[in-house]
Amino acid sequence: MSMQRDPDLDDVLQDEELVRIAGLLRATRRAEPPLDEAFRSSLRRQLMQQASGIGERRTPWWNRLMAPPSLAWAGAAAGVLLIASVVVYMSYQSPGVITLQITSPMADAHAVQLQQPILVSFNQPMNHPSTEAAVKITPATYVAFSWHSNTLAVQPTSGDLAPNTQYQVTIGPGAKTQSGQLLSSPKTITFVTQPSAPPPPSPKPTVRATPASQLAAEHQLASLPSGTTYYKPQWSADSATVYFVGGNGALDAVSISGGGVTALVPDGVSYPAIAPAGDRLAFVRAGTIEILTLAGGSIADAGPASHVTTLSWAKNQLLWGAGNGVYTASPGGPSQLASTPPGATVVSIAPDGAHAAYVEGDSLSVLDLSNAKSSRIGAGAFLGWSPDGSRLLYAGSNGTVVADTQGEVVATILSGEPAWSSKDEILIGNDTDLSAVRPDDYGLAKLSSGTYHLPAWAPNATSFTFVRGASLWSATAPAFAPEPPTLDQAASQVSAFMNARLNKQSNQAQAFLDSKGKQAYSSSGLPLFISGDATFSRFYVITQEITGRHPDTAWFVVRLVLTKDGLDVSHFDETLILQRDDASQPFLIDQATAGPTHDMGKGAEVVGVDVGSASVRIVFDSDLVPETVADGVVVLDGSGTRIGGASTYSNRTVVVTGLDLSPGTLYKLAVLTTVQDVGGRSVPSEYDLTFAGPAAGSSSAGQGDAGNPPSPEPSPSPSPAATPTP
Repeated sequence: MSMQRDPDLDDVLQDEELVRIAGLLRATRRAEPPLDEAFRSSLRRQLMQQASGIGERRTPWWNRLMAPPSLAWAGAAAGVLLIASVVVYMSYQSPGVITLQITSPMADAHAVQLQQPILVSFNQPMNHPSTEAAVKITPATYVAFSWHSNTLAVQPTSGDLAPNTQYQVTIGPGAKTQSGQLLSSPKTITFVTQPSAPPPPSPKPTVRATPASQLAAEHQLASLPSGTTYYKPQWSADSATVYFVGGNGALDAVSISGGGVTALVPDGVSYPAIAPAGDRLAFVRAGTIEILTLAGGSIADAGPASHVTTLSWAKNQLLWGAGNGVYTASPGGPSQLASTPPGATVVSIAPDGAHAAYVEGDSLSVLDLSNAKSSRIGAGAFLGWSPDGSRLLYAGSNGTVVADTQGEVVATILSGEPAWSSKDEILIGNDTDLSAVRPDDYGLAKLSSGTYHLPAWAPNATSFTFVRGASLWSATAPAFAPEPPTLDQAASQVSAFMNARLNKQSNQAQAFLDSKGKQAYSSSGLPLFISGDATFSRFYVITQEITGRHPDTAWFVVRLVLTKDGLDVSHFDETLILQRDDASQPFLIDQATAGPTHDMGKGAEVVGVDVGSASVRIVFDSDLVPETVADGVVVLDGSGTRIGGASTYSNRTVVVTGLDLSPGTLYKLAVLTTVQDVGGRSVPSEYDLTFAGPAAGSSSAGQGDAGNPPSPEPSPSPSPAATPTP
C-alpha cells in the first residue's frame, strides 16, 4: 500500500504509530462522495492539535520550580526585597548614630602602676565638658583632665594614684558625643593599684652558677695515704696551721702558706680536738686520753679512754662520749655528766658543752647534759653544729636540715657535706661543686666546680680545708654577700606566710609559726584560712618596723582584703609579731591578733603607716578636707593621752610630728569620724591602729626614714571642675 506523506504532519507527529495511522486514513478509499473541503481542513487542524499534546511530555511542577530560570528569578526577587528592607529601616533612623563604646587598658587589672593617669577611650569624638563632668571616682580624688584624640586621661592632682587601692571610675549618662548622643547607661572601670614599694626579696634566690671558681689560694697541703682514718682537721687559733691525722695515725701539722709536714705524735692518734685558745690539743692514743701542749711539745695523761666515740672542748673543759654517756675530766678521774640509752652511740658534743648528739639505730637524738633529757631530732645522719651550739645539721630526705636542739626545723638547705663558720656561712661540698648559703637558706651561691669533700672552716671564717682524692687541700672563700636589712628579712617571711594562706597550703603556712604562733592560729584562735561568701583575695602591709633587738622583734600590721563577685568588698587587719633568737635564723610569727572587719568604699581608708621615733606618716587612699585633719588624726599613748604636735596634711598624707616614741612601748593611731574626704563623706567608724615604738636606728622599709619626713607641702587647690565626687 502506497501512502502519500504530508510534510506538515511529519513535523508535528513525532510518534511513528501516529504517522502510520495518519497514512492509513489518508490512503483509505471510501464509497461516499468526497467530504467537504472545509470539513477536511477542520479535521486536519483537530488531529494536529491532539498530536501536539501527546508528544510534549510535560515536566512536573516542582522540577520546573527548581529549574535555573526559576531560581534566577527568585534570587532577583529576594535581593530586591532585602534592599527595600534596608532602605525602609534606614529611613526611620537618625543620621550619624553609632553605639557609644567605652574601654580602658586598666579595666580589671591588678598592680596598676602608681605613676600614670587613668586612661578612658571612646570609639567616637566626645563633647569634652559634658564627659569630664560625668566622671566620678571612688575613692574621692582631686583630678585634672586632658585629651588625646578620643582618649581621656584622668590624672590625680597629687601626682600619683594611691597604693594598694581599688579604684572605680564611672562615666555617667551625662557624657555626650560631639553629635549630641548621650551615653545610654553608666560605664564603670575597676582596677587595683600596686604597693607603694616593691616586695622584699625572696629568702631563697636561685642558684647562680659561675663560669670560674670564686676561691683563692687553692692548693694541696698533704697526702692522705691509703687506709688513713679521716678525722676532722683542727685549726690553730690564728688560722695559720692545720693539725690532722696522717699515715699510720700520726698527728701532723702543716702551714697553709706552704712548706713540709711536721709530725707531732708519731702514730696511733684518733679523735683530735684543739682547745678554743689554740694552746692544747687532745687526742686518744693507746686507750688513754692525752693532751699535747703545743708551745712546749709536752704530753699529759688525762685518764683512761674506754670506748671513746668523740672528743671535744667546751671552753677549757674537755668532754668525750663513751659507750654509755658523756664524760668530763676531773681531779678524781673521769666524771659522767649524763647517760645515754643502752645501745646508743654519742657522735658529737656541742661547742658550748650543753648538748650531745647520739644515734640509736637509725634515730638521731640530742641529749641535754644539764638534765639528761633527750629530744628526738630525726632519722638522718648528724652533720655538724652551729658555732654556738644552739643548732645542728643533719641529713634529711629533701636536703640538709637546720634544726634547734629540740628538733624544731629552722630551714632546709642544699644536700651535701656542710661546714658552719663563725660568720654564719655554711659551705656545702660534694663530688661536683662547692656552694655557700646562710643557715636560713638565704643567698645560695655556687663558689666552684670540682670535688670538695668534708670542708672544715678556720676560725677566721675565710680559709678552709677539704679532701680531694687522697689529699688534704686548703683554699680561701670570698666574702659572703651581705644579707638584706633585718626588716626586709622579716617582711619576706610575712609575704610567704600570707601567700601560703592565699593558696590554702597548710603545711607551708604552719612552717612560718613558732609554738605560740601555732596556738594563735588554731581552732580556738584566728582562722588560718578565710571562709565565707567573700573570699580572701589579696593582702598588703599597712605598717612594719623592728621594735626590739636580742631577740630581734618585728611588728607588722597586714590588711587582708575580701572579694565577692570580682569586687573588693571588705577588709580586716591582722597584727603579727615576729621573733628570732639569732641573726642566722629566720623570723617566725610568735603572736597574732585580728581587728574588726570594715566595708570598703564608705569613706577614706588608711593604706600605709610609717613609724619613726619622732614622727608618724599616715597615707590615705582619698584626698581629704584639710580642715578636718588637724584634730581628726591623732597619736595616743598608753593612757589614751594625745601626744605630739598638730597633724599636718598634704597630698593624701598626714604627718604627726613632735613625738618621742620609746622602743617597744605601745601607742595608738586614731583616725576619728570627723575626718572627711573631698566627696563630703566622713570616715564611717573610728579607725585604730596599735603600734610599738621602733628600735633604735630602725625605720619602716620602703618609705624612707619616718623620723625625718619631708616637710609638708601646701595642700593643692584644684579648680572645682577637676574635683569629682564619689
